[in-house]
Amino acid sequence: MAKDSLLHITSGTRFGYRTRLPWKRVDRCLVEVAEEVSAGAGLHLLVAPNGSGKTTLLRTLAGLSPALQGTVKAEAQVHYFADELRVDPEMKPRTFFRAWFSGESLAAAEKLAETLRLSLTTPIGKLSRGNRQKVLLIMAEVKAAQSDTSLLLMDEPLTGLDAETREQVTQLWAEAKTPTMRLVIMHELECVRQADSLLTIAHGRLRHATTRAGSTWMETYRSLQS
Repeated sequence: MAKDSLLHITSGTRFGYRTRLPWKRVDRCLVEVAEEVSAGAGLHLLVAPNGSGKTTLLRTLAGLSPALQGTVKAEAQVHYFADELRVDPEMKPRTFFRAWFSGESLAAAEKLAETLRLSLTTPIGKLSRGNRQKVLLIMAEVKAAQSDTSLLLMDEPLTGLDAETREQVTQLWAEAKTPTMRLVIMHELECVRQADSLLTIAHGRLRHATTRAGSTWMETYRSLQS
């Protein structure tokens, strides 16, 4: 493992579903790691077609389901954020944040809500999809700030956000000072100016690019898919 690596996945590691029948175990592999993956603090993009196994991969990295084969090792506090906020729809963002945070962390959450123009007093069930995503984004960033090192696993956190807010969030990630690794499933590559690597799933194989192929990450994604 590289000295500053926060996430390490060995070559040949397999991700998918496991079913136990009375007489045998059945594994359905969705993703196999083509080459060893080692990544540290920074922004890492996970981009792949729908149905290719992105969410399964993220859930396995979070420890919510086992790898079918191989080794996954995280050298950080792991936080997983699904693609949708599932809480009491009558709860307000201010109440939600107060349930999780206090003191400086709560102040940071409320300040970030102001920056992202999120109403703290509107019931979450009445918020737009984009504003519900802001609640998750704020939760993720404050959680990261609470740990010495964090691994944030985020499933399509930019869904529903307008172009201005997407730019704002990706700039926030780029300027973050804490030693945090963000592995983010996303489709909005046009708003990403700075990233440390890109992972994609092509023909069932996880591939990892640590440098851009061409001038944009979209070009890198297309080259890995070919």
